[in-house]
Amino acid sequence: MLIIQTALERYVIAGGVMMIFLIPCLVLMIAFVIQCFLNLRSGRIAPKGFAGQLWNLRQTNGPEVVRERLKGHDHSLAEIISNVAAHLEFKPDADAADVLREEIENECDALLEQNSQLGVIYRITPLLGLLGTVFGMIQTFGDFTTSQNPDIQQLSAGINVALITTAWGLSIAIPAYIALYLVQRRISYYEQMVLPRESAIALHAMLDRQIAASRSAVILPRGVD
Repeated sequence: MLIIQTALERYVIAGGVMMIFLIPCLVLMIAFVIQCFLNLRSGRIAPKGFAGQLWNLRQTNGPEVVRERLKGHDHSLAEIISNVAAHLEFKPDADAADVLREEIENECDALLEQNSQLGVIYRITPLLGLLGTVFGMIQTFGDFTTSQNPDIQQLSAGINVALITTAWGLSIAIPAYIALYLVQRRISYYEQMVLPRESAIALHAMLDRQIAASRSAVILPRGVD
């Protein structure tokens, strides 16, 4: 118990008033990481096999049943398909591939915006840590200069304590930056690889025409032509 109390005092309480801000930042960082990866799991973006299911449903029941099947689904793939179909109904002469690419980009931009809170965390926590260190250094040097018996050991101890908040800030910011990078990579993967192919298959089932949604032609599975 004594070791735990000493660690708490040395690495948390000794950080001073800025720890009031840094500890909530740590909690928020963990919460945002969990939220991001829950939001970006495949079931929320493009459920595996969903486009193929729509194609099979279209083969047996027709495109109208496919449209009905889309209702009630709140994942990104269903949103993209619905928006493209509505756009093409309003403008039948529009290029389906261009409309699809635009909708995928819009959806991925929205996903990035919804999962960008980590950017605030990794930018602000190093500044909070640095500010805490500056306050600590001011206090340390102030105490050192006014002391009747200045001691270099006392000065070193004060600097050591002052650097605690900088360590906290960087320890929060670095994982937040890495997590945000992984989030961006995952969204890019969905945008470049998954959503173009799955959307093209699903729209082919609904509109009865093949669509190349990516920069290179989307290759539909066997039986989808």
